[in-house]
Amino acid sequence: SPETSDSLPESPEIQLEFLGPKPGDEVRIVKSKSGDKLMRTIMLDNKIELYATYGKLMNCGGGGSCGTCIVEIIQGKELLNERRNTEFRYLKNKPETWRLACQTIVGDKENSGKVI
Repeated sequence: SPETSDSLPESPEIQLEFLGPKPGDEVRIVKSKSGDKLMRTIMLDNKIELYATYGKLMNCGGGGSCGTCIVEIIQGKELLNERRNTEFRYLKNKPETWRLACQTIVGDKENSGKVI
């Protein structure tokens, strides 16, 4: 007879690999439920450095009004939401790989994969 399971199917997960700004910096790997959190929240929850010196003192707390939480997406940008109007304003002349962590939703509740 076939086995039955009462457990719910697992939610898709996104694996995030955070590289420091300098060669040789520690690489941090964390997982997050797809579509559940902003990149900023994931980084702060896992004590991953997000802000440079100025940003530590003068960030807007995730409101999208300062532009100090810029991250570069090396791989997996298709697993993130599209740029929002706030990002278009702060990143107008910047590479498409740059995102504001406070505006970037990781996953869409259905996809899974890896973001670097």
